[in-house]
Amino acid sequence: MEIGKPPSAWKVEHFADVGASEEFVQQLMLEMSELLDGTTIPEPKRSEVKHAIMTISTEGLLPAFENLKRIRASLTKQMPVLNRKQVYEDFSRVLWHGYKDLMQRAALLMGAKIGFLFDTNAKFERGLAEFRQAHPSVPQGFGDHLRTQRTNWQNDLADFRNLFLEHRQEEPEKFSVFYQPESAEALFDSVWRTTADILVMLLAIQLPPGVGLEEIPATKRTAQNPRRFRWVIPSQPDLPDISPSDLIV
Repeated sequence: MEIGKPPSAWKVEHFADVGASEEFVQQLMLEMSELLDGTTIPEPKRSEVKHAIMTISTEGLLPAFENLKRIRASLTKQMPVLNRKQVYEDFSRVLWHGYKDLMQRAALLMGAKIGFLFDTNAKFERGLAEFRQAHPSVPQGFGDHLRTQRTNWQNDLADFRNLFLEHRQEEPEKFSVFYQPESAEALFDSVWRTTADILVMLLAIQLPPGVGLEEIPATKRTAQNPRRFRWVIPSQPDLPDISPSDLIV
């Protein structure tokens, strides 16, 4: 994007070697934009939100994925220990930046404060209660889902980034798991999926009255139609399956 110029005048460049067939690209860079167009968020705020969500991918997930590909390639290469470790550290840093910093910016543009997600347990619970009060339509399971992510990987990644990578307050042995290829694969999967879950929930509370989102079972998704969500109108249960773009507000 070039500020001050229309899209037709932008210089076209090869940005990344990542195809649309990657599931995280499909959900966060393609489908998320379509879902956003079905919300009541007005322009120009909608365009700002769309740009912020795209930035999560371009400055967070895509660089992390490139590092993940380097990690995969390193398994069959002879590399100095320092160089090998650096790839894992770069991967973790940029992944955390996309999740904690860039996702929060997108959430704020949607009118949602989710900083409590990255705080202590007590402040998380207090912030979650305030979030529910501000957004009463959020399902009860949303809080449980966030607690699970904090326990399963988020708090450990935060400690690795803050206590070791940035400030060296802990011994490296404590974080040895972050230098394992299978852990990197699992971490990338957890981060992008949690990011998608949170963004979809925030978009869902901005839908027109009477319109909801339903997750399409994985067994019913195809390569030709990989969409994860579809619109539902509870008062019309026999409404045929429609694309989010059919209900643009």
